Amino acid sequence: MQEILEKKTSRIEVIDVLRGFTLLGIAFVHFTEQYYAGMPPATHPDFTSHGLADQIVAVFIGVLISGKFFMIFSFLFGLSFFLQLNKSDGSGIFILRFSWRLLILFLIGFVHHLHYRGDILTIYAVLGLGLLICHKLPDKILLVLALLLVFNLPSIVTRTISALDPSSTGPSFFNPDQKQLELYYDTVKSGSYLAILKANFYEFKGKFVFQVESGRLYITLGLFLLGLYAGRKNVFEDVAFFKRLIRYALWTLLGCVLFTATLFGGTKLAGVELTQPVQFLVSASVFDIFNAALASIYVGLLVSLFQKDRWRKRLMTFYAVGRMGLTTYLMQTLIGIFIFFSVGFGLLGEIGAAVSLIIGILVFVFQILFSNYWLKRFQYGPVEWVWRSLTYLKIQPLKNRGES
Repeated sequence: MQEILEKKTSRIEVIDVLRGFTLLGIAFVHFTEQYYAGMPPATHPDFTSHGLADQIVAVFIGVLISGKFFMIFSFLFGLSFFLQLNKSDGSGIFILRFSWRLLILFLIGFVHHLHYRGDILTIYAVLGLGLLICHKLPDKILLVLALLLVFNLPSIVTRTISALDPSSTGPSFFNPDQKQLELYYDTVKSGSYLAILKANFYEFKGKFVFQVESGRLYITLGLFLLGLYAGRKNVFEDVAFFKRLIRYALWTLLGCVLFTATLFGGTKLAGVELTQPVQFLVSASVFDIFNAALASIYVGLLVSLFQKDRWRKRLMTFYAVGRMGLTTYLMQTLIGIFIFFSVGFGLLGEIGAAVSLIIGILVFVFQILFSNYWLKRFQYGPVEWVWRSLTYLKIQPLKNRGES
């Protein structure tokens, strides 16, 4: 019995550690893009690039970080759903309560979106309904559906149709309204607080349009389902699985690189010019697979290293921020917009990606210290406590036992 409890505790710990590690990657992306979350106007095309160091950081973030950590975060959302489902009896009461929980998350996310248009909580709240719809699917069907979505099959189909249409110019984000882009940039750079709220309110529809056109909506839902499947199969108790995952993912990365080099290098040597829709079809699809493979490697490495005592102690640094994941995510935004937007220091475009990355690291170090301090005294993060209290429509106990 003791051994079973230790395994269960270790499994939950590694999930929180993984979530905390993911939030570090998310901080890297958001701070280096200075919480802008979108295409800049033609008048400020490289507002985060002021020198060679910024260019190096941009390449590092673009290749190794961007698009990978949101995948892990989404996978963990699906896994967390399984853990909640597994604790319940799966009855209608659980379904109603989880639906209510998603509605509260949507409202929290909407307030977050009004301050930062890159919010993912509203997206998670909407797609979370997919977990309720699919949670009774047989394992094989659930896995196949999850993989088809993770590898973005719906977008590959629509991109192929677009590429075959001579009149197509690709997704709408290829042809943005420059006046609107410039207006938004000026608003977050120097506009009033109310002007920022209003601008982000009108960006809400565009965020979901981008999610569909880019395929991120499908990928996110697929990752939710994959997390649900992983929970069913207790994969976090199978270290050998993660070692195999790393090996297969490395081969996939190599395949992506060789395919891209051969295709684009070959067409250039042959003097063949690919249309924009065709370029988008190939590059976006390969990059989706590349992101999924690299995210798998990160997960596999962390889980494998966590089994070693020396590394486990080091990785537990991420445990507290992972337990307070929602608070950590929202706190990063609060600090970020205060640094870069007009409501604070207004440093948008004034500093480059390298300095922004350093700021992001310092913020995350502060969050580690804050999270450890908080969880020594309280059971939940502050936002988690609010979310939990609203879920049960009853104020939940917050202080740890022994704390006055």
